[in-house]
Amino acid sequence: MEAKGTILIISENNDVLVSCNQALDPARFSVRTTDTLPERPCTPASEDSDIVVMDAAMLPDRPEKPLFAHLAVNQPERGCILLAGPTTWNRAAQMVTLGVYDLIPLPIIPELFALRIDRAMERRRTALELRRLQVFEQDVSRLWSVTKGELETSELFDEDFLAPAAFRLTIAHEFRAPLTALQSFLLILLKGYAPPEQWKEMIRHALDRSEDLLNLVDNLMNLATARQEMSAENRSLVRLGEELAKVLPSLQTEAEGKGLSLTLTVRNDPTVEVHLNHLKHLWTNLISNAVKYTRSGGRIGITVDRDEKHAIGEVRDSGIGISPQDLPSIFNEFFRTVEAKQMERRGTGLGLPLVKRIVEGYGGTVEVTSTLGEGSLFRFTLPLAVIPPDKAAKDPEVAL
Repeated sequence: MEAKGTILIISENNDVLVSCNQALDPARFSVRTTDTLPERPCTPASEDSDIVVMDAAMLPDRPEKPLFAHLAVNQPERGCILLAGPTTWNRAAQMVTLGVYDLIPLPIIPELFALRIDRAMERRRTALELRRLQVFEQDVSRLWSVTKGELETSELFDEDFLAPAAFRLTIAHEFRAPLTALQSFLLILLKGYAPPEQWKEMIRHALDRSEDLLNLVDNLMNLATARQEMSAENRSLVRLGEELAKVLPSLQTEAEGKGLSLTLTVRNDPTVEVHLNHLKHLWTNLISNAVKYTRSGGRIGITVDRDEKHAIGEVRDSGIGISPQDLPSIFNEFFRTVEAKQMERRGTGLGLPLVKRIVEGYGGTVEVTSTLGEGSLFRFTLPLAVIPPDKAAKDPEVAL
């Protein structure tokens, strides 16, 4: 039998507390209610709860402070939900950027409230299962590092045999949030629960979530097809700066819109042999991240160069930076730092893994150096193209 979910409901309005309690099946949920906002984020009630539901009317003057921001950022698998009426909806919506999972309109509609709690519980179960798989994978990785030498010729073990299960769970988790939000917005509109003056804002939020889904699908498809597209018949001889010149104008416009200084330095423009789309993905992901995570007035520098064997691309910014603890995970699928989530809610966490997969697929390298609060430098290398003599004779420029 599935264990009961524990729901903590916080509101100074007794009618809200009663309505929430009555909407949930007591056979499936253990409900705790309180009219007091905890002074400290880590209290027995909040720490022991699967889902924390709070009336947005109780948000403190500085919403980035206690309880919700702490739980949303440090315990993202714990569902954090805000209840909001017409006067508190806009303020509650701002909390989504701090990691709040969902917004539920007031007054409470039992059918909708129960649906949203069910979705939050399913999301929590998925996230906890993913965490258990990741811990298990780490344990097996340690075992693998010890026994790898003895098992090199064995077919019983595969270094990546756990990855597919964890990856599928992560994908399910990433798809669920925007799909749940879309379903909720549409249900509210369909049932006529929201006043007409809120329709435009709710449709805008629904469009934002649908765009998040499309970006996620696009990035997953790019990851899935990257290796296949590296076959010899798909490669072209192209200068490293050539694709950069194609994507830079739109990115420069975006940077200027944020008040950022963007400079380009081409010391040498070497030739590489790659799929044209892959260079586009490399430059777009690295530069758009720099634009996204650099505050107004900051600087972004792009460099194209070469050494004896490699083409070199660099993107340097004066942005939010990355902590030493997060650097080892920065190229992991779906990983986003706390600072990145706080500055930009929307993001798939798949751009840098795609960069790594492309670069290493061609025998290159990608590395990052960063200081939290000061900025980052991403540097990638790709092998120089081997130019056939007949092609070099016909086009001397490409051989440079």
